[in-house]
Amino acid sequence: MQITTSILVVLATVLCCLPPATVLYAAELTGRVALLGLLSETPKGATINRDTLSANQQSLRLMLASNSERDEWSLHLRASRLQSNGVSAERRTARDLFRYRQLAGSVLEHASNNHQAQLAYEIDRAVYQRHFSTSTLSIGRQPIDWGSGRFWQPFNVFGAFAPTDLDTDYKAGIDTLVYDWYPSPFSSLTAVYAFAPDDADTHSNSAALYYRQPAGEQSEIALIVGEVVDNRLWGASVESEWSGVGWRVEGVFFDQPQPAQDGLLWIAGLDYQFENGTLLNLEWYDNTLGSGSQSSLPQGHASLLIQNGLQQHLSRQVLGMGLSKDLTPLLHGSYTLLLSPLRDNQNERHVSSLHQFNALYSLSDESDLLVSFQFTQGKGLNPSGQPQSEFGHQPANIILRWRLYF
Repeated sequence: MQITTSILVVLATVLCCLPPATVLYAAELTGRVALLGLLSETPKGATINRDTLSANQQSLRLMLASNSERDEWSLHLRASRLQSNGVSAERRTARDLFRYRQLAGSVLEHASNNHQAQLAYEIDRAVYQRHFSTSTLSIGRQPIDWGSGRFWQPFNVFGAFAPTDLDTDYKAGIDTLVYDWYPSPFSSLTAVYAFAPDDADTHSNSAALYYRQPAGEQSEIALIVGEVVDNRLWGASVESEWSGVGWRVEGVFFDQPQPAQDGLLWIAGLDYQFENGTLLNLEWYDNTLGSGSQSSLPQGHASLLIQNGLQQHLSRQVLGMGLSKDLTPLLHGSYTLLLSPLRDNQNERHVSSLHQFNALYSLSDESDLLVSFQFTQGKGLNPSGQPQSEFGHQPANIILRWRLYF
């Protein structure tokens, strides 16, 4: 009853903040149900006295939206139940840095040792948009998605999906004021002002400008400048095509105040589709603030950008390769390989790797079933529980997911 009351209060608050005319428009209610099961090994080197870990989650996303010629609003409510056995349910994400109020809650049904059962809910999106002749003004909780990379996007300074994330249908919303200006049909300038949590003592509000425009018939350039989580940044990207091969280069300079240091995060990638329909993606990731040796790897855990997923790897360099193909009209298969080199105390290079195989089967126009298998190779945790490689300590796991849209 307490959860239901809280949800109703949040919904009423959001609707009351909208202009009265927008609430009168005919709203459309849609949703998604997802069931997920996970079986996982104990992380390599971990001291947990258990060989197999497990988790299962049931989630419901309700989406209410309405639009007119000049106005548009959207509201997403997400509720989930998670039960885990040895798998931690705690996970800090980029959205935690850019939500003024969480508009979320949870009830812990059971917790003992490594067993947890939890009910949770959140308002994931609550945004109002006003359209003008050459611009749009948006305010509220909404996703910000920039960048051209397939595995990594340096331009996604407000948070990005990891290369191995499976639930990428809806990017988490953050509390922002956004102004989009379209000086021409194919170019845009976006200004974002993102709010820090009201109780944040680590950083202030963030702001960024993002500009895109075509360069010729098959190319696009983009620029970014801003101050995000108190890190001043600026960058550029180019995306184009040559003889059937798509290519892109994207990079952002960071000026971190604490610790005071400058860094460059950049990627370069290629795409090619073979005649049989197989799509090949290659991408190189380089973060000069990342670790180049095993001894310095644990130090990266202290970084706010790493802790909340704004930068996704502790090590400096990672190579990503992806293969995907429609195996039948109803079955899609994909394979992802990530490789990361690090040097040990003898200056010898060691490479850790991550392999992920996915099979997605379409059950109907509104439903599908996903089977995912992931395993890693490389050094595991040391006796102190610290990683000695980028991927080697991560456990092998199998994930089964069913989802239905309505």
